[in-house]
Amino acid sequence: MQSLFSNIPAESQKILLDFDTIVQGVRPLSSKQMQLLPKDIRDLSHLLTDEREDRRFGYMNQTTALTAYVHYYQWWNLVRLTRLFAGIGAENFNIPEKGLCLDIGSGPLTVPIALWLACPSLRNKKLRWYCMDTSQSALSLGEELFLAVAARTAQAAGEVVEPWEIVRIKGEMGTAMHNAVDFISCANVFNEMVQSSGKPPEYSAKKALETFSSYSKGKGTFLIIEPGTPPSVRFLSALRSALLKKDWNPISPCPHSEECPMAGKRGGKWCHFAFSAEEGVPPKLKKLSVLAGLPKDRASLSFILAKKGFSNVDAETNAYLERKMQVRIASDVIRLPKGRKGYYGCSKQGLVLVVSRKEDFSLASGDLIDVKIPAYVVKDEKSGATIIDLDPKAEPNDKFKSKSNGRRTGDRKYERSKN
Repeated sequence: MQSLFSNIPAESQKILLDFDTIVQGVRPLSSKQMQLLPKDIRDLSHLLTDEREDRRFGYMNQTTALTAYVHYYQWWNLVRLTRLFAGIGAENFNIPEKGLCLDIGSGPLTVPIALWLACPSLRNKKLRWYCMDTSQSALSLGEELFLAVAARTAQAAGEVVEPWEIVRIKGEMGTAMHNAVDFISCANVFNEMVQSSGKPPEYSAKKALETFSSYSKGKGTFLIIEPGTPPSVRFLSALRSALLKKDWNPISPCPHSEECPMAGKRGGKWCHFAFSAEEGVPPKLKKLSVLAGLPKDRASLSFILAKKGFSNVDAETNAYLERKMQVRIASDVIRLPKGRKGYYGCSKQGLVLVVSRKEDFSLASGDLIDVKIPAYVVKDEKSGATIIDLDPKAEPNDKFKSKSNGRRTGDRKYERSKN
């Protein structure tokens, strides 16, 4: 089993716990401004949600909004992204030595800061980051924060660590660049862009892929991260389909290259991953959330990491010959009759429901597990998911009140029909 969310290094955890002191050291607030901070955060929350139509272009250039953002939203995003990046692993980002990276909609450089904290092995690669955003103020503050974080990690390690080169680009996605990049990241950008455009997600995904390809010259790696909401997942699913058509293949979180079974369609499930706010979230951040009237009990996100020309077909074929497949867990635990527990997941066979009767059976959102391909196709009546029963002695007719087509997955006739 592989966990999607992992703990970051101890020195990085300490920096994340005290991120507010780093912000205060870079852009100090007076005692009166600190008292008003919860209200400013709440006002910004309204501007980003129910008052979205009243939001002005370039709102992040406003000092009050930017201050509230870095003290609250950036801190929460760092909590999410550092754990995700540590779980993905530095090697899967495929960033070469002296690589060129582009962060679109960079704001105060949340993605570069999170990657620096989560993946120490990347720090010595002498990367150059092109950070693109419409707010020059956000980029300027972000560079100061990144340098402060880099200095603290160097101090904690007791060695000289040269920070990555930051090149600020004022502009929106599509702004011309002279150099082709190896890695492109884009976090929390399309949820705003797609909703304001009024275009279907398929259209927005196609246009986004055209822009990404122009920046990367048809090579490299993309990382797109969005909130864990159905609208965001519909866009990511459309982008995933567009990527597959152009020979870009998912590295994570998808364990396959088939159609997405959790695409966020109306009434259906959507692919998102979450962890409890009790797990490693800075106490001061949780307190600030309560003061702002925005308490959180969990942190969630949706994402796709894709690489040009990468293919997991060989791995899938070998796994199939061994009668095994991978499942990415995408739900909390589901209590079932007769003391059973289950989790929804995504697999090569589509939506699955992984079930066991064992008392110590426990999985977490985002876990990647290997399972045996079931000998019989048994469907859950409620969701239509294929049931993966992990108890080897269970008989097919003694599993659930479920639909079964009565066919063995090993039958030649069945395999030919699937192909």
